[in-house]
Amino acid sequence: MNRRLRPEIPKDKIIPVNNSKKIDFSKPFKFIYMDWWYEILIVIPFMISYLITLGAALFFSFRVEGRKNLRILRFRGCITISNHCHYFDTVFANFVVLPRALHTAVAQRNFEVPVVRRLLRIHRAFPIPGNGRGLEMITAPVGEALKRRHHIHFLPEGDLVMMSQTIHRFKIGAFVLSYRHQAPIIPMVYIITPRRFRGRPMGRGWIRIRLVIGEPLFPPTPREDGSVPHEELEEMSDRAASWMEKTIADHHRDCAS
Repeated sequence: MNRRLRPEIPKDKIIPVNNSKKIDFSKPFKFIYMDWWYEILIVIPFMISYLITLGAALFFSFRVEGRKNLRILRFRGCITISNHCHYFDTVFANFVVLPRALHTAVAQRNFEVPVVRRLLRIHRAFPIPGNGRGLEMITAPVGEALKRRHHIHFLPEGDLVMMSQTIHRFKIGAFVLSYRHQAPIIPMVYIITPRRFRGRPMGRGWIRIRLVIGEPLFPPTPREDGSVPHEELEEMSDRAASWMEKTIADHHRDCAS
């Protein structure tokens, strides 16, 4: 499917949030923490989160395919991307790449929810400013993290559509940053299938979640004039989205047969 034909996320599918803690980006803002004291500060909450995630993994019969494609994370900073179809998908991504650090980019409005923002910080998340300068403002922090062999997770669809197996139109930001910092992109896709009892679906919340990790995609070689090859990056984005669509379709077809 051509990227331009992929659907936008319907507005009625976007989950509303109570974003009452507005971020003032006119003041200095720390996007990504890599300080030693931060790692010490989050260790206990992170361990609690790890235990909760183990419980969720058991409940959802969570499985991972393609772990070999994460080997590159040992040697250089990478960007990972995935579809966004469940509250636990970003949490699972964090724990799949352990012990390596994964910082997740989230929409500003989600980072402005009073309690949620603390939980996001514990899981090394950072906001993408919604002021039209978001990509520009996170470019340097992302670059510094990649240089230190940390990794950055993006959700190129932009918003959560609960339980969706449709790949919606991608935003290009992750691919631009991949090019600027010459960081490979590792695509991941979550596949959701309903649990069944005696051949019948058990209910909307009773699901299995599988994560498939694809082969790394490498950005185009930097141009001498410093320009961004938008057409090539759109093609790179389309390859990632097409792989996700095919992987989802193949798994659902196998489950049905």
